[in-house]
Amino acid sequence: LRLSREDGDKEDGNKSESDSIANQRDLISAFLDKHPEITLHKVRMDDGYTGVHFDRPDFISMMESVKNKEINCIIVKDLSRLGREYIGAGNYSQKYFPQKNVRFIAINDNYDSLTANSSDRYMVVPVKNFVNESYCRDISIKSRSNQQVKRMNGEYIGSFVCYGYRKDEKDKNKIVPDEEAARVVQDIFAWKLMGLSANSIAA
Repeated sequence: LRLSREDGDKEDGNKSESDSIANQRDLISAFLDKHPEITLHKVRMDDGYTGVHFDRPDFISMMESVKNKEINCIIVKDLSRLGREYIGAGNYSQKYFPQKNVRFIAINDNYDSLTANSSDRYMVVPVKNFVNESYCRDISIKSRSNQQVKRMNGEYIGSFVCYGYRKDEKDKNKIVPDEEAARVVQDIFAWKLMGLSANSIAA
């Protein structure tokens, strides 16, 4: 299971995992119910990790299990959950897993290495992996472009605001003075004009 922070929905502090992660878990569980010949070893979950690299805690742990011959099957919702980096995803699905005799299943992509033909392996999967990587690049470009437009319009795009300000409750792209902190900021200015050093002001 994998979901990047950009796609997550864990802003609610009461959530232990993203809805999409829960949906992936449910989909795979339903698939396993129909395939009693597959025994669940462990659920690996990288919630909040991008798919453009494979330096993800549970993915690394899963690869250790492959290396130690603890597992011989990996199931994901779709190919993009394995990763969105074209070369890396292709290397795992087309070379590494077959070398280790690991069955790889991507449910929504209707891919199962056990029954896949050469067309699936060498045409369909590479094309889908390429599309997954292109999607990531496209999202990144659109995101940067969107942020640039907001900056040009004078909108605030930072995650946090500096001391003395707060985000407007009605508009997250607007900052307003924090009345309580403003008094402290005014004192700092006054002390600086009086000639106090930064250390003295901090004290």
